[in-house]
Amino acid sequence: MKKIFINLQLGLLGLVIVMGSSCKSEKVADAIKTQSFAPATASVTAKMEIGTGSTYTLDGAALTVPVAITFSSATTTTFTIDLKSNVDTIASLVSSGALPKGTIAFANGSAAVAPQVNVPAGVKSINFNVIISRSSLELGYPGDMAAVLQISNATKGNKITAGSSNTVLIVHTKQLFDANTIHDIAIGTPSNIVTPSANGAYFGKTSTGIEVKIPIVLQGDPGSAFTVNVASSPDSVTKYINNGTLTNSVLYPDSKISLSTPQVKILENTNTAYLTFTVPLNTLLAVQPAPAVPTVIIPTVAFTISNPSRYQITKTKIKTVFVKLDPNYFRPYFGKPFEINGTIGTASPIFYAVNYDFGGEGVAYHDDNHKDGDTNWRVPDDVDANGDYTPRTVVGWTSDGEWLTYSINVEQTGDYQADTYLGSGADNTTYSIYVDGVLQNPSPLPVQNTSDYRNQKANSTTLHLTAGYHIYKVFWNHAQYDYRGTILTRIK
Repeated sequence: MKKIFINLQLGLLGLVIVMGSSCKSEKVADAIKTQSFAPATASVTAKMEIGTGSTYTLDGAALTVPVAITFSSATTTTFTIDLKSNVDTIASLVSSGALPKGTIAFANGSAAVAPQVNVPAGVKSINFNVIISRSSLELGYPGDMAAVLQISNATKGNKITAGSSNTVLIVHTKQLFDANTIHDIAIGTPSNIVTPSANGAYFGKTSTGIEVKIPIVLQGDPGSAFTVNVASSPDSVTKYINNGTLTNSVLYPDSKISLSTPQVKILENTNTAYLTFTVPLNTLLAVQPAPAVPTVIIPTVAFTISNPSRYQITKTKIKTVFVKLDPNYFRPYFGKPFEINGTIGTASPIFYAVNYDFGGEGVAYHDDNHKDGDTNWRVPDDVDANGDYTPRTVVGWTSDGEWLTYSINVEQTGDYQADTYLGSGADNTTYSIYVDGVLQNPSPLPVQNTSDYRNQKANSTTLHLTAGYHIYKVFWNHAQYDYRGTILTRIK
């Protein structure tokens, strides 16, 4: 009897459990039924144009444009939609007439979107951002640029409206930028043909040559540091000579110049850097027709900028510069020729012996290679500056066959008395004068015996000089004297 009662209890307990479980299942099913999600259909507008009056954010790095996805009804759950930016179809849209002629596609990757957008519940629209690099926009300035933005793969049963999955984003760059704010990189010279002698800001002299500095300029607000490639362009020189743009010019070979670096760096928060190259004066002046003869055809080099690590090379300004290296200008010791007064009876200032032209051995002077006197004067030249004079003026220890040259500019054509100041304690010493390589005296000129090298006196002769630039050369035929300098005075 007891066993029957226990079994009855267990049976009743099982019935209660089954009934309870059944009721619970019915409640869960009811809950699921009441919480079922109505799907939403997503769409984007067929075209978006960004320009004056549009909603966007533009800063020094990028343009940010919000793009709206709208839904057929309020979303009932969270889900995701895939996003994609495509520029490959822009060309076909232009050719078909769907986009205006001249519209260009953004570069791959320059109009970026996130791979997905997370859609919350309870919204009828949501925005995602397309971020376009400012550099790519400036490359397209002032034209229109475009990309296709695509939505797809709405999850959790939501859908994309047929025919409304793509929007064509068109950016009118001319409406976004003032021309003066475009970041472009150009050669910062007023003309594409530069003669450093006409602007001292473009060059400086070193002990053995000249250093030419050509500015490279960034337009627009500066930012992070970046680099620009620089390369010589001999073909451009040849082309410009052949078409007559470069007159009185000859290509100067790359082997005779030294570019400081093939890549110029514009530092952070700056707008200017310099293309720098050096030219040894002795090789530059060696292009003269003969030693101490002025150059008529001017050596010319060209450089082109390209491939900046940021921004763009200019489309409208100078990107190739031609540099004319006038040897006649770089010869003078003081950067310009000694001026010879053209007024009759007025003596010009003396040009001192030690202030001979630049250019080195065989070009500006010839010496027997023994450095006497002040060994620190104009190193590495071997010309012998007499250290007894302060400031230095006199050249001593002269030897037969040596010579010195001086650049002069004669104001007026006429006859000039040339007073050559020499001091000698010997008899039968002689010298000669050349102008532009032409001997001016039919036989060596005598030097008076002054009893002492330090007692320099004028030795006079008459020269006919034409107006303009000349190279004046004093030559030691039979030397045993000190040379102080020369004074030229017009007498006729």
